Amino acid sequence: MIPSIQLIAGRTAQGYNQRKKRKGAFWEDRYHATAIESGKHLMRCMIYIDLNMVRAGIVKHPSEWIMNSYSEIQNPPDRYSLIDTKGLMELCGLINKEQLRSEYRQWVEDSINDSGSSREPCWTESIAVGVASL
Repeated sequence: MIPSIQLIAGRTAQGYNQRKKRKGAFWEDRYHATAIESGKHLMRCMIYIDLNMVRAGIVKHPSEWIMNSYSEIQNPPDRYSLIDTKGLMELCGLINKEQLRSEYRQWVEDSINDSGSSREPCWTESIAVGVASL
């Protein structure tokens, strides 16, 4: 794991555990890189990550966790955005920010209703996710 990711992961876990008076691992496994194809595969990956805290039982909906792509897409900051919205829209074939907000919100709701609490090994065990040629 690269040192910056390790530092962020450690500090986040430590702070959360102190606030919630809990102990133990915050993230189950180590950092794992997976190549993701653009379009629907990229969106599915983002949604899967946004639902991590739902699966962990920390929140009921990703809107309750402010440090995720769901919150930034639904309520874009005026400054210091972490997401390249224009690039994301281009990669996913979306026309404008309102379409991104609307469709992302719907995709998250559909995922929660379908299998939001289920772990999907393709994101944590695969080298690449997308078409076979990827």
